[in-house]
Amino acid sequence: MPDGVIIGGWNYVIAAYSITAAGLLAYAWSLALRRRKFRTQEEG
Repeated sequence: MPDGVIIGGWNYVIAAYSITAAGLLAYAWSLALRRRKFRTQEEG
């Protein structure tokens, strides 16, 4: 009976971390754009 251990599953781990990192970077980029837009509206 299997013990619930996945052998050779590092590709899935790397893929999950890559997708998460890409999502966080996209979110940070959108925040930076919104902050810049807000500051330019505030000045002028």
